[in-house]
Amino acid sequence: MPEGLEITQTDGITIYTFTNSSEAAIDAWGMALIEHIEALPTNQSFRVLMDVSSNQVNFSRYARQKSIEMFTRFRKRKGRYAFLFSSRTAPYYSRIFFASLGRLEFELNYFSNREKALAWLHDS
Repeated sequence: MPEGLEITQTDGITIYTFTNSSEAAIDAWGMALIEHIEALPTNQSFRVLMDVSSNQVNFSRYARQKSIEMFTRFRKRKGRYAFLFSSRTAPYYSRIFFASLGRLEFELNYFSNREKALAWLHDS
């Protein structure tokens, strides 16, 4: 795994923790997300936490492009995708960004507290 991304699993939840916004970390996330979701049967829901709460992480142009690619690729899959932010305004901008992608079958939610994010993912 490149510097800038850590992938862990706990209780059926895959956690992608970014410590920076390097293109290598973003590409590794994209490849790992594809492998993870495509390995699941199509009738099984995925549960993912994307921790982008580090101050070294930003939503760069490259990150936006990769996000569009990944989230439109899996728009028809069932699941839950939680984002963990440190900024109070990030969830607002994320909602606008995801609204621009059109209808997604999976649920999205935004958190500033890791325990609350994991609890929401467990409730699925």
